[in-house]
Amino acid sequence: MGPKPTKWTVTVNGTVHKVQVRRKPWLAIGEIKVDDKVAGMFAAKAMSITIFNYRQHPFEIDDEMFIVVIKPNFFGYKFDLMRNGELVEPDAD
Repeated sequence: MGPKPTKWTVTVNGTVHKVQVRRKPWLAIGEIKVDDKVAGMFAAKAMSITIFNYRQHPFEIDDEMFIVVIKPNFFGYKFDLMRNGELVEPDAD
């Protein structure tokens, strides 16, 4: 199954959207989904980025810009979601 996805619920123009980011280690990619549709993909190969170098992957929901910040660590990756320069808190499991 792979690592558990990080999930957020956001409202854009009055519509609720579900965002999820997951790393697929067997394919060395990361996948961003909005409402279960792929909104972006990024390289997520082990050691492809150092623990001191974060990457960002922008995407849009209904013409509003969001950014996934990809933060590698010793155990895999941590993902943050930014909207208008502010951190969006992930959903509680």
